[in-house]
Amino acid sequence: MLSIQPTYGISQKFQFRIEDLTFPGYVSGLREVPGKSVLRLNGGREKSFYVEPVPDLGTDWLNGYKDSPGELRCRHFGEFCVEIPRDDPELVAGRNRLKLEVVDGQTTSVTNIEFTWDPTPLPAELDLSDLTRFAGIQQVGQVVNGAFDLDRAANLIRSRAPVAPDALLVIGSPGKSQEATYRVRFLEPHHSKWLGLSDFHAGMVEGVPERGIKVGWSSAGMAVAMPSGGARSFIAWGDHSGAPEEWAIATNPPAKVAIARGLAYRVRHQMQLESSINRVRFRLWIEGENEPDTWLCDEHDGLLPAASPRHQAASFSLFQHMGMPVEWSDIKLRPMSSDEFEHIDPASGRQPFFKRDRPGAF
Repeated sequence: MLSIQPTYGISQKFQFRIEDLTFPGYVSGLREVPGKSVLRLNGGREKSFYVEPVPDLGTDWLNGYKDSPGELRCRHFGEFCVEIPRDDPELVAGRNRLKLEVVDGQTTSVTNIEFTWDPTPLPAELDLSDLTRFAGIQQVGQVVNGAFDLDRAANLIRSRAPVAPDALLVIGSPGKSQEATYRVRFLEPHHSKWLGLSDFHAGMVEGVPERGIKVGWSSAGMAVAMPSGGARSFIAWGDHSGAPEEWAIATNPPAKVAIARGLAYRVRHQMQLESSINRVRFRLWIEGENEPDTWLCDEHDGLLPAASPRHQAASFSLFQHMGMPVEWSDIKLRPMSSDEFEHIDPASGRQPFFKRDRPGAF
């Protein structure tokens, strides 16, 4: 039977964390690419939304991707992610009603989602060491890709398996220079491609050509660990978008780091975002040991051409790319001042890659 199944149910909650409100889900019972998939917000005009048209027929997600117009947004045939811009004239503060309709041949399925929208940004300083005060994951953050669960009994956030291609939970509101600290544990690292860790997410941008879902990942500072013993930092605009302006800066070759199954680690992840520089750095160490004096990865965009698009703000997020569940806890976020970063020579930066012309599988 054809059925529209929103990942987080028919009663949802959003606060301003990113430019688009996102509603992931799955259309079960779908036999072919739907002839129609549309939404109406608060009884307004009808708009199309993206439903994944390409089946996952044995894709080797550890070494490649399937060829899909949605790029890395959806894994399964019938998966969807509705995106509503926060400046949509039909979106109102308070209660909203979202109607989803999918047509498969002669069969139609309709689902109504009631949600509340609070356009107020979150404080720049957040202490999420106690997650038991939240009723569900949507009070902690906004899911953009994949799925996350709040385990109140264990006081942690866990990505939902299997993670592929991407999982992203936006926690903070857009801001400039920031620091995040947290505890992380990898349950099955050797069944993963990347292990996360986190991102200062600058939003998704339209693909070229447009796909009905934003596919270009923009990051003002990503921290990544790999079970193969490597670590990278990324700064990117429109990654996977196909736009002429697409660029990325990445630690290459990766820094060396060892990750063990089930062991708890601590992370300090910083982003410097000013008019003249965008910098990311992080370090990771075993919980209970002394924090290292040096940064595992440290990258900036000093060599990015002046005409290239640059980030104006970013939101701290939990991130994972491929694999089995990861657990995050004791998350704290604070704003940083410029004098907390030592001066760097823009000429010391790494050369950016443009479009998909980049070495290795990243």
